[in-house]
Amino acid sequence: MRIIWSWLFGPTFLSGFASNVTKSGLMRSLQSSMYSRPHLIGATFQQRPITNRSDLPSSATSIGDTQLRLLQLTAKDLQDGLQNGSWTSEELVNVSLSQIESFDRQGPCIHAMINVAPRAKLLAQTRVLDLERREGKLRGPLHGIPIVLKDIVDTDPYWELPTTQGAKVLQHVKNARQSKLVEKLTNAGLIVIGKTNLSEFGAGKGENGVGGLSALGGQAKSVYVAGGIRKEDKGLANINPGGSSTGSALAVAAGYTPVSIGGEADGSLTTPASRAALYALKCTPQTISSEGIFLTVPTFETIGGMAKSVRDLADITQIILQAAKEPKSLDAEFRKDFKGFTLGFVDPPKWKLPEFLFDPDEAYLAQMKLNIEQAIDRIRDSGGVVHYPIDLIHPSEVKFKGYPGYLKVLSAEVRDSINKYLFKLTETPVRTLKEIIDWNDRHPEDQAGIDQTYFTAAQNDSTTPNELAEAREFVKDTAGNNAIFKIMDEFNLDAICAPTDGPICTLAAMAGCPTACVPLGYLKPSGRPFGLSFIARPGKEDLLLGLMSAWEATSDPRKLPSVLLDFISDGPKLQDA
Repeated sequence: MRIIWSWLFGPTFLSGFASNVTKSGLMRSLQSSMYSRPHLIGATFQQRPITNRSDLPSSATSIGDTQLRLLQLTAKDLQDGLQNGSWTSEELVNVSLSQIESFDRQGPCIHAMINVAPRAKLLAQTRVLDLERREGKLRGPLHGIPIVLKDIVDTDPYWELPTTQGAKVLQHVKNARQSKLVEKLTNAGLIVIGKTNLSEFGAGKGENGVGGLSALGGQAKSVYVAGGIRKEDKGLANINPGGSSTGSALAVAAGYTPVSIGGEADGSLTTPASRAALYALKCTPQTISSEGIFLTVPTFETIGGMAKSVRDLADITQIILQAAKEPKSLDAEFRKDFKGFTLGFVDPPKWKLPEFLFDPDEAYLAQMKLNIEQAIDRIRDSGGVVHYPIDLIHPSEVKFKGYPGYLKVLSAEVRDSINKYLFKLTETPVRTLKEIIDWNDRHPEDQAGIDQTYFTAAQNDSTTPNELAEAREFVKDTAGNNAIFKIMDEFNLDAICAPTDGPICTLAAMAGCPTACVPLGYLKPSGRPFGLSFIARPGKEDLLLGLMSAWEATSDPRKLPSVLLDFISDGPKLQDA
Protein backbone atom coordinates (compact mmCIF):
# COMPACT_ATOMS: atom_id res chain seq x y z
CA MET A 1 0.00 0.00 0.00
CA ARG A 2 1.00 3.63 0.16
CA ILE A 3 2.53 5.81 2.84
CA ILE A 4 -0.95 6.59 4.17
CA TRP A 5 -3.54 3.91 3.57
CA SER A 6 -5.13 5.67 0.64
CA TRP A 7 -3.50 9.04 0.45
CA LEU A 8 -5.83 10.25 -2.26
CA PHE A 9 -8.67 11.02 0.09
CA GLY A 10 -6.90 12.54 3.05
CA PRO A 11 -6.80 11.95 6.79
CA THR A 12 -10.21 13.52 7.41
CA PHE A 13 -11.91 11.06 5.10
CA LEU A 14 -10.00 8.13 6.54
CA SER A 15 -10.81 9.08 10.11
CA GLY A 16 -14.39 9.08 9.11
CA PHE A 17 -13.87 5.86 7.26
CA ALA A 18 -12.18 4.39 10.28
CA SER A 19 30.72 1.34 -15.07
CA ASN A 20 33.87 -0.59 -15.95
CA VAL A 21 35.29 -2.51 -13.02
CA THR A 22 39.09 -2.87 -12.74
CA LYS A 23 41.04 -5.38 -10.69
CA SER A 24 42.97 -2.65 -8.93
CA GLY A 25 39.80 -0.78 -7.97
CA LEU A 26 37.47 -2.92 -5.90
CA MET A 27 40.17 -5.42 -5.01
CA ARG A 28 42.02 -2.73 -3.06
CA SER A 29 38.73 -1.98 -1.40
CA LEU A 30 38.01 -5.61 -0.62
CA GLN A 31 41.06 -5.68 1.65
CA SER A 32 39.26 -3.37 4.05
CA SER A 33 36.41 -5.87 4.45
CA MET A 34 38.72 -7.98 6.65
CA TYR A 35 38.13 -5.41 9.38
CA SER A 36 34.53 -6.35 10.06
CA ARG A 37 32.57 -4.24 12.50
CA PRO A 38 30.24 -5.80 15.08
CA HIS A 39 26.85 -6.48 13.56
CA LEU A 40 24.24 -4.15 14.96
CA ILE A 41 21.12 -5.48 13.26
CA GLY A 42 20.42 -8.90 14.71
CA ALA A 43 21.95 -11.74 16.65
CA THR A 44 22.07 -14.03 13.62
CA PHE A 45 24.95 -12.22 11.91
CA GLN A 46 28.33 -13.68 12.94
CA GLN A 47 31.56 -11.75 12.45
CA ARG A 48 33.88 -13.61 10.06
CA PRO A 49 36.94 -12.10 8.32
CA ILE A 50 37.68 -13.06 4.73
CA THR A 51 40.90 -14.79 3.78
CA ASN A 52 43.73 -12.77 2.23
CA ARG A 53 44.30 -13.45 -1.45
CA SER A 54 47.75 -13.35 -2.98
CA ASP A 55 46.77 -10.67 -5.47
CA LEU A 56 45.51 -8.20 -2.86
CA PRO A 57 47.73 -5.12 -2.78
CA SER A 58 49.50 -4.36 0.46
CA SER A 59 49.38 -0.57 0.19
CA ALA A 60 47.30 1.48 2.58
CA THR A 61 43.62 1.75 1.77
CA SER A 62 40.45 3.01 3.44
CA ILE A 63 37.05 1.63 4.12
CA GLY A 64 35.75 4.64 2.20
CA ASP A 65 37.11 3.15 -1.05
CA THR A 66 34.91 0.08 -0.63
CA GLN A 67 31.89 2.08 0.44
CA LEU A 68 32.14 4.45 -2.51
CA ARG A 69 32.59 1.69 -5.08
CA LEU A 70 29.55 -0.17 -3.78
CA LEU A 71 27.47 2.99 -4.22
CA GLN A 72 28.54 3.12 -7.86
CA LEU A 73 28.70 -0.47 -9.09
CA THR A 74 25.81 -2.19 -10.86
CA ALA A 75 25.16 -5.92 -10.85
CA LYS A 76 26.62 -6.05 -14.36
CA ASP A 77 29.82 -4.38 -13.10
CA LEU A 78 30.05 -6.83 -10.21
CA GLN A 79 29.39 -9.77 -12.52
CA ASP A 80 32.22 -8.65 -14.81
CA GLY A 81 34.55 -8.66 -11.80
CA LEU A 82 33.39 -12.12 -10.78
CA GLN A 83 33.95 -13.40 -14.29
CA ASN A 84 37.43 -11.99 -14.73
CA GLY A 85 38.56 -13.20 -11.31
CA SER A 86 38.87 -9.81 -9.66
CA TRP A 87 36.84 -11.08 -6.69
CA THR A 88 34.65 -13.96 -5.58
CA SER A 89 31.06 -14.06 -4.43
CA GLU A 90 32.34 -14.88 -0.96
CA GLU A 91 34.32 -11.63 -0.89
CA LEU A 92 31.43 -9.70 -2.45
CA VAL A 93 28.97 -10.85 0.21
CA ASN A 94 31.48 -9.95 2.92
CA VAL A 95 31.79 -6.37 1.70
CA SER A 96 28.01 -6.17 1.31
CA LEU A 97 27.59 -7.18 4.94
CA SER A 98 30.23 -4.65 5.97
CA GLN A 99 28.33 -1.95 4.06
CA ILE A 100 25.21 -2.79 6.06
CA GLU A 101 27.19 -2.71 9.30
CA SER A 102 28.65 0.70 8.40
CA PHE A 103 25.47 2.47 7.32
CA ASP A 104 22.39 0.84 8.80
CA ARG A 105 22.51 1.25 12.59
CA GLN A 106 25.61 3.40 12.93
CA GLY A 107 27.06 6.26 10.91
CA PRO A 108 24.12 7.65 8.89
CA CYS A 109 21.74 5.09 10.50
CA ILE A 110 19.47 4.70 7.49
CA HIS A 111 17.48 1.76 8.93
CA ALA A 112 17.04 -0.03 5.61
CA MET A 113 17.20 -3.56 7.06
CA ILE A 114 15.05 -5.57 9.45
CA ASN A 115 16.93 -8.89 9.40
CA VAL A 116 20.16 -10.22 7.88
CA ALA A 117 20.81 -13.91 7.33
CA PRO A 118 23.59 -15.59 9.36
CA ARG A 119 26.99 -14.81 7.87
CA ALA A 120 28.25 -18.41 8.09
CA LYS A 121 25.26 -19.72 6.14
CA LEU A 122 25.60 -17.00 3.50
CA LEU A 123 29.30 -17.70 3.01
CA ALA A 124 28.66 -21.41 2.68
CA GLN A 125 26.24 -20.63 -0.13
CA THR A 126 28.73 -18.31 -1.84
CA ARG A 127 31.38 -21.03 -1.86
CA VAL A 128 29.02 -23.34 -3.74
CA LEU A 129 28.36 -20.61 -6.29
CA ASP A 130 32.05 -19.76 -6.59
CA LEU A 131 32.82 -23.44 -7.22
CA GLU A 132 30.13 -23.59 -9.90
CA ARG A 133 31.70 -20.56 -11.56
CA ARG A 134 35.15 -22.15 -11.58
CA GLU A 135 33.59 -25.22 -13.19
CA GLY A 136 31.89 -23.07 -15.84
CA LYS A 137 28.37 -23.72 -14.54
CA LEU A 138 26.79 -20.26 -14.45
CA ARG A 139 23.10 -20.12 -13.61
CA GLY A 140 22.50 -16.75 -15.27
CA PRO A 141 23.62 -13.10 -15.45
CA LEU A 142 23.06 -12.61 -11.70
CA HIS A 143 24.98 -15.72 -10.58
CA GLY A 144 26.68 -14.98 -7.25
CA ILE A 145 25.12 -11.51 -6.83
CA PRO A 146 23.59 -10.51 -3.45
CA ILE A 147 20.00 -9.28 -3.21
CA VAL A 148 17.60 -8.12 -0.47
CA LEU A 149 13.83 -8.60 -0.27
CA LYS A 150 11.04 -6.51 1.15
CA ASP A 151 9.92 -8.17 4.36
CA ILE A 152 6.79 -9.62 2.81
CA VAL A 153 8.48 -12.49 0.94
CA ASP A 154 9.01 -15.94 2.51
CA THR A 155 12.48 -17.45 2.44
CA ASP A 156 13.37 -20.99 3.47
CA PRO A 157 13.28 -21.31 7.30
CA TYR A 158 16.95 -22.34 7.14
CA TRP A 159 17.90 -18.69 6.58
CA GLU A 160 16.30 -17.46 9.84
CA LEU A 161 14.48 -14.59 8.12
CA PRO A 162 10.87 -14.47 9.35
CA THR A 163 8.34 -12.54 7.27
CA THR A 164 7.21 -9.79 9.64
CA GLN A 165 5.66 -6.88 7.71
CA GLY A 166 7.72 -4.84 10.19
CA ALA A 167 5.41 -5.77 13.08
CA LYS A 168 6.58 -6.79 16.55
CA VAL A 169 3.79 -9.32 16.84
CA LEU A 170 5.28 -11.27 13.91
CA GLN A 171 8.93 -10.99 14.97
CA HIS A 172 9.38 -14.72 15.62
CA VAL A 173 6.91 -16.35 13.22
CA LYS A 174 7.95 -19.30 11.07
CA ASN A 175 6.75 -20.21 7.60
CA ALA A 176 6.79 -23.70 6.16
CA ARG A 177 8.78 -23.12 2.97
CA GLN A 178 10.22 -20.52 0.64
CA SER A 179 8.10 -18.63 -1.85
CA LYS A 180 8.07 -19.49 -5.53
CA LEU A 181 9.79 -16.16 -6.15
CA VAL A 182 12.71 -16.98 -3.85
CA GLU A 183 12.99 -20.42 -5.44
CA LYS A 184 13.46 -18.74 -8.83
CA LEU A 185 15.92 -16.18 -7.42
CA THR A 186 18.13 -18.81 -5.80
CA ASN A 187 17.91 -21.10 -8.84
CA ALA A 188 19.28 -18.16 -10.84
CA GLY A 189 22.26 -17.90 -8.48
CA LEU A 190 21.23 -14.88 -6.42
CA ILE A 191 22.14 -14.72 -2.74
CA VAL A 192 19.36 -13.41 -0.49
CA ILE A 193 21.26 -11.69 2.32
CA GLY A 194 18.33 -10.19 4.23
CA LYS A 195 14.90 -8.61 4.53
CA THR A 196 14.32 -4.87 4.27
CA ASN A 197 12.45 -2.35 6.35
CA LEU A 198 9.07 -1.07 5.22
CA SER A 199 6.11 0.99 6.28
CA GLU A 200 4.54 -1.40 8.78
CA PHE A 201 1.94 -3.50 6.98
CA GLY A 202 2.44 -1.31 3.93
CA ALA A 203 1.19 1.74 5.87
CA GLY A 204 -2.10 -0.14 6.16
CA LYS A 205 -2.17 -0.37 9.94
CA GLY A 206 -3.15 3.15 10.92
CA GLU A 207 -2.39 6.84 10.94
CA ASN A 208 1.11 8.14 11.68
CA GLY A 209 2.59 5.27 9.64
CA VAL A 210 4.96 7.49 7.69
CA GLY A 211 7.12 6.13 4.88
CA GLY A 212 9.55 3.51 6.10
CA LEU A 213 8.42 3.40 9.72
CA SER A 214 7.94 0.06 11.44
CA ALA A 215 8.15 -1.22 15.00
CA LEU A 216 10.88 -3.70 14.07
CA GLY A 217 12.91 -1.62 11.65
CA GLY A 218 12.47 1.85 13.11
CA GLN A 219 12.30 4.93 10.89
CA ALA A 220 14.13 4.61 7.58
CA LYS A 221 16.03 7.72 6.51
CA SER A 222 16.73 9.39 3.19
CA VAL A 223 20.21 8.95 1.74
CA TYR A 224 19.86 12.19 -0.24
CA VAL A 225 18.35 14.63 2.26
CA ALA A 226 20.20 15.10 5.54
CA GLY A 227 18.44 15.14 8.88
CA GLY A 228 15.77 13.09 10.57
CA ILE A 229 12.01 12.98 10.13
CA ARG A 230 10.17 15.13 12.64
CA LYS A 231 6.74 14.45 14.06
CA GLU A 232 5.37 17.58 12.42
CA ASP A 233 6.64 16.64 8.93
CA LYS A 234 4.01 15.74 6.38
CA GLY A 235 3.87 12.15 5.18
CA LEU A 236 5.83 12.72 1.98
CA ALA A 237 7.96 15.70 2.96
CA ASN A 238 11.28 15.96 1.12
CA ILE A 239 13.08 14.44 4.10
CA ASN A 240 10.94 11.28 3.83
CA PRO A 241 12.39 8.39 1.78
CA GLY A 242 8.91 7.26 0.73
CA GLY A 243 7.18 3.96 1.32
CA SER A 244 6.30 1.26 1.76
CA SER A 245 9.16 -0.60 0.02
CA THR A 246 11.51 1.91 1.62
CA GLY A 247 14.31 -0.38 2.71
CA SER A 248 14.52 -2.12 -0.66
CA ALA A 249 15.20 1.23 -2.34
CA LEU A 250 17.63 2.47 0.30
CA ALA A 251 19.56 -0.81 0.25
CA VAL A 252 20.34 -0.47 -3.46
CA ALA A 253 21.14 3.24 -3.23
CA ALA A 254 23.43 2.58 -0.24
CA GLY A 255 25.30 -0.23 -1.99
CA TYR A 256 24.13 -3.08 0.23
CA THR A 257 23.13 -4.98 -2.91
CA PRO A 258 22.88 -3.88 -6.56
CA VAL A 259 19.30 -5.11 -6.97
CA SER A 260 16.33 -5.63 -4.68
CA ILE A 261 12.72 -6.79 -4.57
CA GLY A 262 9.91 -4.52 -3.44
CA GLY A 263 6.13 -4.70 -3.45
CA GLU A 264 3.42 -2.26 -4.45
CA ALA A 265 -0.30 -1.76 -4.49
CA ASP A 266 -0.15 1.93 -5.47
CA GLY A 267 3.22 3.63 -5.25
CA SER A 268 4.93 1.52 -2.61
CA LEU A 269 7.74 0.50 -4.95
CA THR A 270 7.98 3.42 -7.37
CA THR A 271 7.80 6.20 -4.77
CA PRO A 272 10.81 5.12 -2.67
CA ALA A 273 12.70 4.11 -5.82
CA SER A 274 12.18 7.58 -7.29
CA ARG A 275 13.39 9.17 -4.04
CA ALA A 276 16.56 7.06 -4.27
CA ALA A 277 17.20 7.89 -7.97
CA LEU A 278 16.63 4.27 -9.04
CA TYR A 279 14.98 2.44 -11.90
CA ALA A 280 12.04 0.30 -10.81
CA LEU A 281 9.29 -1.79 -12.37
CA LYS A 282 6.09 -2.99 -10.75
CA CYS A 283 4.91 -6.04 -12.67
CA THR A 284 1.35 -6.47 -13.89
CA PRO A 285 -0.93 -7.09 -10.87
CA GLN A 286 -2.36 -10.59 -10.40
CA THR A 287 0.17 -12.21 -12.74
CA ILE A 288 3.01 -13.12 -10.33
CA SER A 289 2.45 -16.10 -8.05
CA SER A 290 1.48 -14.92 -4.56
CA GLU A 291 2.57 -18.24 -3.04
CA GLY A 292 4.67 -17.34 -0.01
CA ILE A 293 4.21 -13.58 -0.40
CA PHE A 294 2.34 -11.66 2.30
CA LEU A 295 0.00 -9.54 0.15
CA THR A 296 -2.75 -7.56 1.84
CA VAL A 297 -4.50 -6.11 -1.25
CA PRO A 298 -4.07 -8.83 -3.88
CA THR A 299 -6.20 -7.14 -6.54
CA PHE A 300 -3.75 -4.25 -6.79
CA GLU A 301 -0.61 -5.49 -5.06
CA THR A 302 2.32 -7.31 -6.62
CA ILE A 303 6.10 -7.31 -6.57
CA GLY A 304 8.84 -5.80 -8.71
CA GLY A 305 12.53 -4.99 -8.91
CA MET A 306 14.73 -1.98 -8.22
CA ALA A 307 18.20 -1.29 -9.62
CA LYS A 308 20.73 1.39 -10.52
CA SER A 309 20.61 0.46 -14.22
CA VAL A 310 17.99 -0.73 -16.69
CA ARG A 311 20.13 -3.75 -17.62
CA ASP A 312 20.11 -4.93 -14.01
CA LEU A 313 16.40 -4.25 -13.75
CA ALA A 314 15.72 -6.31 -16.87
CA ASP A 315 17.75 -9.21 -15.46
CA ILE A 316 15.86 -9.25 -12.17
CA THR A 317 12.48 -8.75 -13.92
CA GLN A 318 13.21 -11.77 -16.12
CA ILE A 319 13.55 -13.90 -13.00
CA ILE A 320 10.42 -12.40 -11.42
CA LEU A 321 8.42 -13.30 -14.53
CA GLN A 322 9.56 -16.91 -14.15
CA ALA A 323 7.61 -16.85 -10.88
CA ALA A 324 4.45 -15.79 -12.73
CA LYS A 325 1.35 -17.95 -12.69
CA GLU A 326 2.09 -18.42 -16.39
CA PRO A 327 5.89 -18.00 -16.66
CA LYS A 328 7.12 -15.97 -19.59
CA SER A 329 10.37 -14.63 -21.00
CA LEU A 330 11.13 -10.99 -21.59
CA ASP A 331 11.52 -9.72 -25.13
CA ALA A 332 12.88 -6.29 -24.21
CA GLU A 333 14.75 -4.30 -26.85
CA PHE A 334 17.43 -2.05 -25.41
CA ARG A 335 17.25 1.30 -27.15
CA LYS A 336 19.50 4.31 -27.63
CA ASP A 337 16.65 6.64 -28.62
CA PHE A 338 12.85 7.02 -28.64
CA LYS A 339 12.28 6.39 -32.35
CA GLY A 340 9.05 4.48 -32.81
CA PHE A 341 7.63 5.35 -29.37
CA THR A 342 4.46 7.42 -28.96
CA LEU A 343 3.86 8.73 -25.44
CA GLY A 344 1.21 10.77 -23.69
CA PHE A 345 2.10 13.12 -20.83
CA VAL A 346 -0.39 14.29 -18.20
CA ASP A 347 -0.52 17.89 -16.97
CA PRO A 348 1.81 17.98 -13.89
CA PRO A 349 -0.23 20.43 -11.74
CA LYS A 350 -3.29 18.16 -11.93
CA TRP A 351 -1.21 15.11 -10.98
CA LYS A 352 0.70 16.48 -8.02
CA LEU A 353 0.88 15.10 -4.49
CA PRO A 354 -2.01 16.14 -2.22
CA GLU A 355 -1.25 18.98 0.16
CA PHE A 356 -1.92 16.96 3.30
CA LEU A 357 1.07 14.79 2.32
CA PHE A 358 3.41 17.35 0.81
CA ASP A 359 3.80 21.12 0.60
CA PRO A 360 3.86 21.80 -3.14
CA ASP A 361 5.17 25.37 -3.07
CA GLU A 362 5.54 27.44 -6.23
CA ALA A 363 9.24 26.58 -6.62
CA TYR A 364 8.48 22.85 -6.48
CA LEU A 365 5.62 23.11 -8.98
CA ALA A 366 7.73 25.22 -11.34
CA GLN A 367 10.66 22.81 -11.20
CA MET A 368 8.43 19.78 -11.72
CA LYS A 369 6.73 21.36 -14.75
CA LEU A 370 10.12 22.48 -16.16
CA ASN A 371 11.63 19.00 -15.78
CA ILE A 372 8.59 17.34 -17.35
CA GLU A 373 8.67 19.69 -20.33
CA GLN A 374 12.43 19.20 -20.71
CA ALA A 375 11.78 15.45 -20.75
CA ILE A 376 9.21 15.93 -23.49
CA ASP A 377 11.69 17.95 -25.55
CA ARG A 378 14.37 15.28 -25.05
CA ILE A 379 12.02 12.51 -26.19
CA ARG A 380 10.95 14.46 -29.26
CA ASP A 381 14.56 15.36 -30.10
CA SER A 382 15.39 11.65 -29.82
CA GLY A 383 12.76 10.64 -32.36
CA GLY A 384 9.73 10.01 -30.16
CA VAL A 385 6.20 11.34 -30.58
CA VAL A 386 4.62 13.05 -27.55
CA HIS A 387 1.03 14.15 -26.95
CA TYR A 388 0.86 16.75 -24.18
CA PRO A 389 -1.17 17.25 -22.14
CA ILE A 390 -3.52 14.30 -22.22
CA ASP A 391 -6.65 14.29 -20.08
CA LEU A 392 -7.26 11.39 -17.71
CA ILE A 393 -9.81 10.84 -14.96
CA HIS A 394 -8.26 11.47 -11.56
CA PRO A 395 -8.34 8.36 -9.31
CA SER A 396 -10.25 10.29 -6.63
CA GLU A 397 -13.11 10.53 -9.16
CA VAL A 398 -13.42 6.75 -9.50
CA LYS A 399 -16.44 6.24 -7.23
CA PHE A 400 -18.23 2.96 -6.67
CA LYS A 401 -21.79 3.67 -5.55
CA GLY A 402 -20.60 7.05 -4.27
CA TYR A 403 -17.66 5.53 -2.40
CA PRO A 404 -13.98 5.80 -3.43
CA GLY A 405 -13.47 2.74 -5.60
CA TYR A 406 -9.87 2.03 -4.65
CA LEU A 407 -10.69 2.18 -0.94
CA LYS A 408 -13.73 -0.03 -1.37
CA VAL A 409 -11.64 -2.88 -2.77
CA LEU A 410 -8.77 -2.31 -0.35
CA SER A 411 -10.93 -2.29 2.76
CA ALA A 412 -12.75 -5.44 1.70
CA GLU A 413 -9.56 -7.42 1.02
CA VAL A 414 -7.23 -6.63 3.92
CA ARG A 415 -8.81 -8.73 6.68
CA ASP A 416 -9.24 -11.93 4.65
CA SER A 417 -5.80 -11.59 3.02
CA ILE A 418 -4.07 -11.27 6.39
CA ASN A 419 -6.06 -14.15 7.85
CA LYS A 420 -5.21 -16.35 4.85
CA TYR A 421 -1.47 -15.74 5.16
CA LEU A 422 -1.36 -16.21 8.95
CA PHE A 423 -3.30 -19.47 8.73
CA LYS A 424 -0.45 -21.09 6.74
CA LEU A 425 2.34 -20.21 9.19
CA THR A 426 3.83 -23.08 11.17
CA GLU A 427 4.51 -20.94 14.25
CA THR A 428 2.79 -17.66 15.11
CA PRO A 429 1.21 -16.02 18.18
CA VAL A 430 -1.71 -14.78 16.04
CA ARG A 431 -3.85 -16.32 13.32
CA THR A 432 -6.23 -13.48 12.41
CA LEU A 433 -6.29 -9.73 11.97
CA LYS A 434 -8.52 -9.53 15.04
CA GLU A 435 -5.84 -11.27 17.10
CA ILE A 436 -3.21 -8.84 15.75
CA ILE A 437 -5.40 -5.90 16.81
CA ASP A 438 -5.88 -7.40 20.27
CA TRP A 439 -2.12 -8.13 20.66
CA ASN A 440 -1.27 -4.58 19.62
CA ASP A 441 -3.75 -3.19 22.14
CA ARG A 442 -1.98 -5.17 24.87
CA HIS A 443 1.46 -3.96 23.75
CA PRO A 444 1.18 -0.21 23.05
CA GLU A 445 4.94 0.17 23.56
CA ASP A 446 5.55 -1.97 20.44
CA GLN A 447 3.57 0.11 17.91
CA ALA A 448 6.13 2.78 16.86
CA GLY A 449 3.46 5.40 17.50
CA ILE A 450 1.16 4.00 14.80
CA ASP A 451 -2.49 3.58 15.71
CA GLN A 452 -4.83 0.89 14.32
CA THR A 453 -7.42 3.04 12.57
CA TYR A 454 -7.13 1.23 9.25
CA PHE A 455 -6.88 -2.24 10.77
CA THR A 456 -10.05 -1.62 12.74
CA ALA A 457 -11.86 -0.40 9.63
CA ALA A 458 -10.77 -3.48 7.71
CA GLN A 459 -11.79 -5.82 10.52
CA ASN A 460 -15.26 -4.27 10.62
CA ASP A 461 -15.74 -4.17 6.85
CA SER A 462 -19.04 -5.76 5.83
CA THR A 463 -18.59 -5.94 2.05
CA THR A 464 -20.15 -9.11 0.64
CA PRO A 465 -18.27 -11.30 -1.88
CA ASN A 466 -20.67 -10.28 -4.64
CA GLU A 467 -20.24 -6.61 -3.85
CA LEU A 468 -16.45 -6.97 -3.81
CA ALA A 469 -16.48 -8.68 -7.20
CA GLU A 470 -18.67 -5.88 -8.55
CA ALA A 471 -16.35 -3.22 -7.11
CA ARG A 472 -13.28 -4.89 -8.58
CA GLU A 473 -14.85 -5.00 -12.02
CA PHE A 474 -16.05 -1.40 -11.74
CA VAL A 475 -12.70 0.13 -10.84
CA LYS A 476 -10.87 -1.92 -13.47
CA ASP A 477 -13.31 -0.86 -16.17
CA THR A 478 -13.46 2.80 -15.10
CA ALA A 479 -9.71 3.27 -14.68
CA GLY A 480 -8.77 0.99 -17.57
CA ASN A 481 -11.24 0.75 -20.45
CA ASN A 482 -12.77 4.17 -19.84
CA ALA A 483 -9.57 6.04 -18.99
CA ILE A 484 -6.04 4.68 -19.56
CA PHE A 485 -6.81 2.30 -22.43
CA LYS A 486 -9.27 4.70 -24.02
CA ILE A 487 -6.72 7.52 -24.23
CA MET A 488 -4.03 5.06 -25.39
CA ASP A 489 -6.32 3.92 -28.21
CA GLU A 490 -7.26 7.49 -29.15
CA PHE A 491 -3.65 8.64 -29.60
CA ASN A 492 -2.06 5.25 -30.37
CA LEU A 493 0.10 5.54 -27.24
CA ASP A 494 2.71 3.04 -26.13
CA ALA A 495 2.68 4.45 -22.59
CA ILE A 496 1.35 7.23 -20.39
CA CYS A 497 3.85 9.40 -18.51
CA ALA A 498 3.35 11.28 -15.25
CA PRO A 499 5.29 12.53 -12.23
CA THR A 500 6.01 9.68 -9.81
CA ASP A 501 5.27 12.30 -7.13
CA GLY A 502 1.53 11.94 -7.65
CA PRO A 503 -1.50 9.63 -7.90
CA ILE A 504 -0.90 8.07 -11.32
CA CYS A 505 0.11 4.87 -9.50
CA THR A 506 -3.40 4.52 -8.07
CA LEU A 507 -5.10 4.83 -11.44
CA ALA A 508 -2.66 2.32 -12.89
CA ALA A 509 -3.29 -0.10 -10.01
CA MET A 510 -7.04 0.01 -10.52
CA ALA A 511 -6.59 -0.58 -14.25
CA GLY A 512 -4.24 -3.51 -13.61
CA CYS A 513 -1.27 -1.95 -15.42
CA PRO A 514 2.48 -2.42 -14.89
CA THR A 515 4.27 0.76 -13.76
CA ALA A 516 7.88 1.83 -14.17
CA CYS A 517 9.83 4.80 -12.87
CA VAL A 518 13.08 6.46 -13.93
CA PRO A 519 15.13 9.26 -12.34
CA LEU A 520 13.86 12.64 -13.56
CA GLY A 521 15.65 15.25 -11.45
CA TYR A 522 16.71 16.56 -8.05
CA LEU A 523 14.72 19.16 -6.15
CA LYS A 524 16.33 22.46 -5.23
CA PRO A 525 17.57 23.17 -2.66
CA SER A 526 17.04 19.84 -0.82
CA GLY A 527 18.61 17.58 -3.45
CA ARG A 528 15.81 15.04 -3.07
CA PRO A 529 15.45 12.91 -6.23
CA PHE A 530 12.12 12.67 -8.02
CA GLY A 531 11.02 10.43 -10.86
CA LEU A 532 8.98 10.01 -14.00
CA SER A 533 6.51 7.13 -14.25
CA PHE A 534 5.59 5.15 -17.36
CA ILE A 535 2.27 3.25 -17.48
CA ALA A 536 1.76 0.51 -20.10
CA ARG A 537 -0.90 -2.03 -20.91
CA PRO A 538 -1.04 -5.24 -18.83
CA GLY A 539 1.75 -7.66 -19.66
CA LYS A 540 3.94 -5.03 -21.36
CA GLU A 541 6.93 -5.15 -19.03
CA ASP A 542 9.23 -5.61 -22.03
CA LEU A 543 7.96 -2.39 -23.63
CA LEU A 544 8.51 -0.49 -20.39
CA LEU A 545 12.09 -1.75 -20.16
CA GLY A 546 12.66 -0.61 -23.74
CA LEU A 547 11.38 2.85 -22.85
CA MET A 548 13.52 2.94 -19.73
CA SER A 549 16.62 1.97 -21.70
CA ALA A 550 15.99 4.84 -24.14
CA TRP A 551 15.60 7.16 -21.17
CA GLU A 552 18.82 5.93 -19.58
CA ALA A 553 20.73 6.28 -22.87
CA THR A 554 19.65 9.91 -23.28
CA SER A 555 20.03 10.96 -19.62
CA ASP A 556 22.86 12.11 -17.41
CA PRO A 557 24.16 9.48 -14.95
CA ARG A 558 22.25 9.28 -11.68
CA LYS A 559 23.79 11.14 -8.77
CA LEU A 560 25.19 9.22 -5.81
CA PRO A 561 23.55 9.68 -2.37
CA SER A 562 24.86 12.92 -0.91
CA VAL A 563 24.24 11.91 2.72
CA LEU A 564 26.40 8.81 2.33
CA LEU A 565 29.08 10.64 0.37
CA ASP A 566 29.35 13.11 3.23
CA PHE A 567 29.67 10.24 5.68
CA ILE A 568 32.29 8.42 3.60
CA SER A 569 34.43 11.56 3.27
CA ASP A 570 34.34 11.97 7.05
CA GLY A 571 34.51 8.26 7.81
CA PRO A 572 37.28 6.34 9.59
CA LYS A 573 40.34 5.25 7.61
CA LEU A 574 41.61 1.69 8.06
CA GLN A 575 45.13 0.50 7.25
CA ASP A 576 45.92 -2.87 5.74
CA ALA A 577 47.52 -5.43 8.01
